[in-house]
Amino acid sequence: MARDLGMSWLVLLVVGGLACAGVDDPAAASRHLDAGAFQLDADPLGWCHVAPSVALLQPKQADVLILLDRSGSMGTAFGANTRYQAVTALLSDLVASYANHLRFGLQEMPGSGICGPQSNLGCCVSSPSIVTAPNNAQAMLATLGAAGTPDGNSPTALALNAAHTYFDGLDDGVENRYVLLATDGAPDCTVTGQLLNADTFDSQGTRIAGPCFDALKEVHDLVADGVDVIVLGVDSDLGDDLDGQVGCLDALGHAGGAEASPGSPAFYSVGDPRPLQLKLEQIFGGVTRASCSLSLPYATTTPNPAIFLDGQEIPPDATDPSGGESGNGWFLDATQSPPAARITGAYCDQIERFDATQILARYECQPGPSSF
Repeated sequence: MARDLGMSWLVLLVVGGLACAGVDDPAAASRHLDAGAFQLDADPLGWCHVAPSVALLQPKQADVLILLDRSGSMGTAFGANTRYQAVTALLSDLVASYANHLRFGLQEMPGSGICGPQSNLGCCVSSPSIVTAPNNAQAMLATLGAAGTPDGNSPTALALNAAHTYFDGLDDGVENRYVLLATDGAPDCTVTGQLLNADTFDSQGTRIAGPCFDALKEVHDLVADGVDVIVLGVDSDLGDDLDGQVGCLDALGHAGGAEASPGSPAFYSVGDPRPLQLKLEQIFGGVTRASCSLSLPYATTTPNPAIFLDGQEIPPDATDPSGGESGNGWFLDATQSPPAARITGAYCDQIERFDATQILARYECQPGPSSF
């Protein structure tokens, strides 16, 4: 994930050093730190500070049921892999990042095995193989990682209808509900299980029947019942269809509640995962992404600061940052003015996934203005 250097949602305390804080125990900085144990009073010279940031995370529970297209076309080459491998890799990354905040579930389309009288057409669906639940990353990743051979057609309308039935019967007390439809193209099965390749349009170019028409109706019904639909397209050029009308995925995205810019598609692209990451973060209350770079006003370069994440000290990054590589820890970027502590590796991932509640930087400061 990219390292966003904007304002952090974390409760960030930038604290003066031992002399400033009146702490006599130099070993305190290397022990487990109770963040509440250090409260800095203003120095008479006015150059020691506690500077908390604004907390921008207001956690919200949400159910996200992934509808995963495993139709035959998902076996088409996509870069060095297949479309199916590309989308499952992205979904696995999203689940690993956000399973602590979102209640993920999984439903495949077409369903695996015999799941109805339309199974010989490849238009069958089944109930979710993994129900929406908290902290179920292990089950989700195991299923997404067991990449079978894509087969059959795309029963999108049937799958959306089954998702609607699932949510209708779900009583988990969670009001925010979403369907994440991950597919590589337009549907080709009607809601009755009939295999068709295209929709029927009237003289004004409006869909009046067909697989996409049925899928759009199912999306409208879901939204009417409080379930938004997010569309993830495997290719980036799926905005138009062969009929020259508005592309089906784009229409599904708009119907599902997407707020796309004028001229931009209303679905997300596997080739550009960041907008979808930000969308999922907004769902659970992440308004602004956390920063892995902490400015240290009036810091001296020696001794180095001690950086703590949720009360545990982060080790220095042993990798030489001048080599362009990043390791796992933190390093002092003295080329910045003021100096900055840059957190790297898994610690930065933890911050950006909103899995931390506080960063504390404790350092020796030098005299400066009374405010910054």
